[in-house]
Amino acid sequence: MTTTRERRTQAQRREGTIGALLEATVTCLTERGYAATSTAAVCAEAGVSQGALFRHFPTRQALLVATAEHVATRNVEAFRTTTEGAAVVTVDDVADVLAHLRAAVLSPTNQTWRELLVAARADTDLRDALLPARELLQAQMLDVAGALWGDRLSADDLPAVLSIVVNMLDGLAFSALDPDPAAAPGRTVERALHLLAEMIVSHYPEEPS
Repeated sequence: MTTTRERRTQAQRREGTIGALLEATVTCLTERGYAATSTAAVCAEAGVSQGALFRHFPTRQALLVATAEHVATRNVEAFRTTTEGAAVVTVDDVADVLAHLRAAVLSPTNQTWRELLVAARADTDLRDALLPARELLQAQMLDVAGALWGDRLSADDLPAVLSIVVNMLDGLAFSALDPDPAAAPGRTVERALHLLAEMIVSHYPEEPS
């Protein structure tokens, strides 16, 4: 009995090529860093020709920005799925949610963002190009945080609390060579997140009026 291989449509082939390029860029940024993530390196990693890359992304910068958006959406959705339906009543509940956020921020794929943000400090074009992706990430994170804490934190305080948490975790990611939670300064951060959970629960004991 013979079987025929189902042919992919042009749209499916295009989607597959773009997906391979984005994943290859994530790998290159994570393993090699920003400077070594050339279009040639990405194509070699993805098994795609440079001509195919430039048909979808006219410049290296366009590829990097699309990768940042890809990683942000994927990581936020993973965090949303992990915490969906989670209770946030007790200190331990809130600390558990913060621990999941910590895992997302310290994940290897999130190294993509760290590499690009550091590079953007000295590259105004990249900084400007990344702005929509940064705003999208902020909006997605606020949406998830609102679903988790919207009945506890006021609309004015929710972005501020999220900023405190994310900036602290980003700082850890930039400074820590070993992201293992059991390694220093992991234990200190774990205690810091628990203290923050205590402050959230004690400061917002009831639904905002």
